[in-house]
Amino acid sequence: TVIGSSTAFFASTVGLVQNDFKKIVAYSTCSQLGYMFFACGLSNYPLAIFHLSNHAYFKALLFLCSGAVIHA
Repeated sequence: TVIGSSTAFFASTVGLVQNDFKKIVAYSTCSQLGYMFFACGLSNYPLAIFHLSNHAYFKALLFLCSGAVIHA
């Protein structure tokens, strides 16, 4: 749980000071992976898998739309 919470905290902190949209999205993903590790540390594996599948789906949609946001 310590590794997951520290990963979530530090990745979100580093993501806050980024200026590039792609780097912000990358650090957001690292932060979410920290939350997933935190859930696994609490032995809540169904929640971690649910979070993983939802995050993958919505992050894929974000990547598909990010081209329009960057070029706008």
